[in-house]
Amino acid sequence: MADSTGLQFVSAYAFEAMQKVDVVRLAALSDPELRLLLPCLVRMALCAPADQSQSWAQDKKLILRLLSGVEAVNSIVALLSVDFHALEQDARKEQQLRHKAGGSNGESILVSQLQHGLTLEFEHSDPLRRLRLTLSELLAIMNKVADSNGEFFLKSSELFESPVYLEEVADVLCILQAGTQPLSSFQYMLADNVT
Repeated sequence: MADSTGLQFVSAYAFEAMQKVDVVRLAALSDPELRLLLPCLVRMALCAPADQSQSWAQDKKLILRLLSGVEAVNSIVALLSVDFHALEQDARKEQQLRHKAGGSNGESILVSQLQHGLTLEFEHSDPLRRLRLTLSELLAIMNKVADSNGEFFLKSSELFESPVYLEEVADVLCILQAGTQPLSSFQYMLADNVT
């Protein structure tokens, strides 16, 4: 497993600023602190808000100003533009296929045969394929956990352990979790399988 000493984590200050949607405090964050929050901030800025007040409109403008010029925002916007309903349906089919086959077969509904290694494939993929690659890898791990009968095991993951793609993979996981809930529903399915 990769060493986590160089990883950055969301500070309590940044977490509270996000939780309270305190855009003044968010604006005071450093670039590395802001980078950790980008998937959430981009969703907040682009998705239709439940809050239609004038104060939220002003806050949203400030968030958009914070996001302008940040290169990673464009790739996150592209991730948010994918048809998540179709992706979730394919993910459910893949989960069923893996469950029936005992998780060991190489077939995948989400990902066709890889031309290169998983990380290289991820690097050269469009947003939808990145989501599919990440979800397929996550489902493989989740299926392994479900089949482990509570026994400890170590499963390496080229994609999840690559420090080069860590930020992008984290963005994909955040978008999958928050945007469509396929991961949430699979977390419940996994919990049912494990218990």
